[in-house]
Amino acid sequence: MRQYQNIILSLLCYFSIHACFSQKAISGKIIDDNGTPLPFVHIRFENSNIGTISNENGVFQFATNKDVGKKSIIISAIGYKTEKILFQEEYQIISLKQDIIALDGVILSPEDYGKQLVEKAINAIPLNYPKVEERHTGFVREVTSWENKKNPIYVVEAVLESIKKSYTKKNLSGDVKLIEFRKYQSEQLDSLNTRIYAGSHHIHRFDIVSRKEAFLGKPNDFIYKIKDTLLQYGEKIYLVHFEKKSKLSGQIYIADSSFAIVKVVIDQHFSSKTLTNNRQYLKYTITYEQGEDEKWRFKHSHYETAFDKKDGLFKLTSDYVTTKVETNKDVIPYTDKLQYGDILLNKSKQYELGFWSGYNIIIPNQKTESLFKSMDYLNKKNDKRKNKFVDFLLRIDHDISIIGTWITMNTNTITFNNPSLVVQENLTSSKEYVTGLSYSLMYEIKPNIFLGYANESKISKTGTTSHDVSIANRFNLNPNGRPIFIYPSVNFGYQKLDFLIGSYSLTGDLIVNGKSFDTAKLDVFLSQKNYRLNPNISLGIEKSRRFLFKISIGHNFQFNEKKGVFFREKDGFFALRKSTFLNNGKENLSINPSNNDLLQNNINIKTGIVFSF
Repeated sequence: MRQYQNIILSLLCYFSIHACFSQKAISGKIIDDNGTPLPFVHIRFENSNIGTISNENGVFQFATNKDVGKKSIIISAIGYKTEKILFQEEYQIISLKQDIIALDGVILSPEDYGKQLVEKAINAIPLNYPKVEERHTGFVREVTSWENKKNPIYVVEAVLESIKKSYTKKNLSGDVKLIEFRKYQSEQLDSLNTRIYAGSHHIHRFDIVSRKEAFLGKPNDFIYKIKDTLLQYGEKIYLVHFEKKSKLSGQIYIADSSFAIVKVVIDQHFSSKTLTNNRQYLKYTITYEQGEDEKWRFKHSHYETAFDKKDGLFKLTSDYVTTKVETNKDVIPYTDKLQYGDILLNKSKQYELGFWSGYNIIIPNQKTESLFKSMDYLNKKNDKRKNKFVDFLLRIDHDISIIGTWITMNTNTITFNNPSLVVQENLTSSKEYVTGLSYSLMYEIKPNIFLGYANESKISKTGTTSHDVSIANRFNLNPNGRPIFIYPSVNFGYQKLDFLIGSYSLTGDLIVNGKSFDTAKLDVFLSQKNYRLNPNISLGIEKSRRFLFKISIGHNFQFNEKKGVFFREKDGFFALRKSTFLNNGKENLSINPSNNDLLQNNINIKTGIVFSF
C-alpha cells in the first residue's frame, strides 16, 4: 500500500513541477531603508487587477501563467514611495523609501474637521468604489493557538471566489465559493471545544465600506481627531483617530482629493465576558487598493481575536488577500456556496499538491510550511480527528415553532360539590382554536435520521401541553439547488388538554388534594391527560445551513385517558403557579362525557424555524 502512495506522490510532484514550469513567477522580500521587513505591502501587475501582498516577514511570491513580456510590478504601501519594477523571474530584495510630509497645520482648524472628513468619505463612496458586480479571487489563512504554546492548534488555508455587489447600496453579506483547501491540525485539537467561523467570509464580514457600519453608519456617535498626514501614490492621506466610549476605537485613512477610505484599523475590547463567550478583544485591519480605473477595492484584511478558556487564552489570527478581480458574469450555485456560519476547519476537499506553488497567496513562514509538509494528505485518518463534543453539537437541530390546533369539548355533565366551589353544568359540544409554542431538540443518529425530545406548551388558557420522544427522517427534494426537505416523523408521549370553564360560584378559600387556593385568583379547567401517537409530515426550506423555515401538519391518536378538573392560580411566575389536577370520581367530582373522550385534539399545524450550530 505504501508503494502505491509513493507512486501517487511522485506523479503529483511531476505534475506540480510541470505546472510551475508553465508559469512565470517573481519572488523576493520587501524591506525599508533600514533593512526592516515590511509586512502586508501591496504588489500587483501594472494595468491589471492581479496581485498579492507580502507576509509578516516581508516575503512574497507572485505567479502568473500569462505572457507577461516586459510588464512592470507596482509595489505600494501607505507612507512609502510607490515603486515600479520590471518583472524578473528571480528572487529580489526590494527597498521602499519612506514618503514623509509634515502635518499640515491648516487641517487642525476647525477642530471637527476629522468628522467632516468622515462625512465627506461617506458621501463619496458611490464615486470611489465599483458600481458593478465583480468576482474576487482570494486567499485566506487561519491560525489558532493557545497562548505560550509552541505550535498552533490548527492552520487552514483556502482559495475562494466571492461575489462583490455594487457599493452604491449597503451590503452586509455576499456569496462565497471554495476553490482549494488544505489544513494542518495538531493533537491539541482534541481538547478544543471552540470553533470560529472567521475566514470564509472575510471579504464581506470586514468590508466596512460596503457594510456602512460603525462610524460609516452613525458618524455622530464617535469622536474624531486627525493624528497624521501620510502619502500613497503621491497623494496625501489623512490619518483620523476615532473613538466611542473607550470600547471601540481605531484609525481611518482618507485620501485628500477623492475622500476615499483606503484603510481602517479597529480595536475593540469587551468588558462583559459572559455575553461575548469570554472574548477578550477583537482587532482587524482592512486595506483597499486603487485599480487602473481609479476605483478602490477590498484588498486585504487582518483579523485577531482571543477567548479566555479554562485551558488558557485561545487566540485566532486570520488573513485574507484578493489576488484577482474581474467583472462577474455568473452566479455561484447554492450547493457551491460557503455559508457565513461554515467553519473552514470542518471542510473536506481533495488536496492537490501542485496547486499552491502556482497560485498567488500570502507566502507562509517556514514553520507553517513545515507543518503542512508534515501532513500525509493521502492518509485519510488525518481527517478523522474530531473533538467529540464539537461533533456532538454539529449533529443537533433546534426547532422552535408556533403551533395552531383545535380542541373539541364533547357534550358532558360536570358536578363538583365543595364547601367553597360548586359546579353544576350541562355542557354542550364546543370547539376552540388555540395557539401554543413548540420546541424540539433533535440529534442526528445516522445521516438524515434524527432522534430527540419535543414538547408543546400553551399560550392561551385553553390549550395543550405535551412531552414526546420524536423520531424523524429527512429527504432533500432539491439536491442540486437550495434544499427543500420533507420530514416524515412520529412523536410518542404524554399530552394534557385544558378547556377553561367559564362559569362557577366561589365562596372562601378552596382546598383540593390538600392544597389551599385563593378563589379570587383561580382558573378552573376541564382537563384530560392521555398518551398520544402523533405522526406528522413537515416541509422545510433552507435559508442557510444554520437556519431552516419549516411548516408541518400532524394528527393525534389519543389513548389511556384520565379525565378531571385542573385548578391553577392566575398570579405568579408561570412555571411556579400553584396548581393541582383532581381525578374524576375524587372529592365529589363527577364528569360524564357523551363518549370516551372528554376532550379531543386531532389536527395540529406548526410553523417556525430550525437552527443548528
